[in-house]
Amino acid sequence: MQDTEKKLIGPNDRKKPPSKAQRLVNRAIVRANVAVYRASGGKVAGRFGELPVLLITTRGRKTGIARTSALGYVPDGDRYIICGAYGGEPVHPAWALNLRAIPDAVVEVGRHKFKVTARELPAGAERDRLWKRMVDIFPLYGKFETKTGRLFPIVVLTPTD
Repeated sequence: MQDTEKKLIGPNDRKKPPSKAQRLVNRAIVRANVAVYRASGGKVAGRFGELPVLLITTRGRKTGIARTSALGYVPDGDRYIICGAYGGEPVHPAWALNLRAIPDAVVEVGRHKFKVTARELPAGAERDRLWKRMVDIFPLYGKFETKTGRLFPIVVLTPTD
């Protein structure tokens, strides 16, 4: 293996989904981020590098329970574009699977809260254009996708209010 290849290998370079313990830690971190974001109106925990952050509340496709995640987004006109990178894990995040089943969600940007309809983009020109914008703003997305070997869901959130 070459030195450049070694540098790309890290703790998330595995072929198996996260363990139950890892999922519990991830869930605790997400809950803390959501609480801090809400308490500060997005002034704290409101950015992932150059990406602004929104909160999205989806309904569980199996349980129906509302769950909130903090996600980086790219604005596209009046739409919000999000990516199912899941930190470079080899599986799609639950929120993306939930939106496939139930495309209605609630988004919070700062203190502004509104309903959206989600649409996952199929392979094609629109997805390619938005993926390029996301990677240009947050290059780790490109590295994560290369590492995992899966095509990340690119989801368009359109306000319905």
